[in-house]
Amino acid sequence: MNTTENEAANEIRTTTVIANERVSADAWVLHLERRGLSFRAGELISLHGHGELDHRDYTIASGTGDEAIEVLYRLVPHGALTPQLVTWQAGDEVRFKGPYGTFVLREASGSVPVVFVATGTGIAPVRSFLRSHPDVEMTVLHGVRERGDLFYREEFEAAPAVRTYAACVSSETGRVTDWLSSNPLPDGAHVYLCGANEMIYEASEILAGHELFTEPYYYRELDS
Repeated sequence: MNTTENEAANEIRTTTVIANERVSADAWVLHLERRGLSFRAGELISLHGHGELDHRDYTIASGTGDEAIEVLYRLVPHGALTPQLVTWQAGDEVRFKGPYGTFVLREASGSVPVVFVATGTGIAPVRSFLRSHPDVEMTVLHGVRERGDLFYREEFEAAPAVRTYAACVSSETGRVTDWLSSNPLPDGAHVYLCGANEMIYEASEILAGHELFTEPYYYRELDS
């Protein structure tokens, strides 16, 4: 990131809530006016709450060609920000910084097999990758505890670019790392890991020899 891009990423911006949609027992999708914001699939924005320290990073879940900015988040009852996020309503003005981040596609030409492994809300950047790069064939593995947390499942299953979609519900079909242990990935695949750090550590051992790119979301295992 050059100096100009870094300054832009640190600039406080404002936008307006379009909708705040509940998508599971404890997860929501926040829809925000885009207002011309330019970003790359996989980049983050930092949403700001009422207090000086009430800000957290969230990966953009919408595609680079979409009209709105979407953020998938899970309520953390004692968290600094998400108890505020769930109260936001259409028309509310919000502050944020970004976009920024390095969890972006290294090869978007289709010349390298691409595999995404996510847990829980870590599926957000994968959805952005799919909508932003519809011609890149990909394998998508999503690990969750509850079937209701298979966010965007219908979209992944219907997308021609998704050659394999595996819904790994730990209580039913096993963990996403179990799937990785039992199913070989394409030779030379670039593998993007996003979600619980425990999953990332375990998957990294299983996938030794593959090119790995990581984005930890959780520092204890909330979803697997």
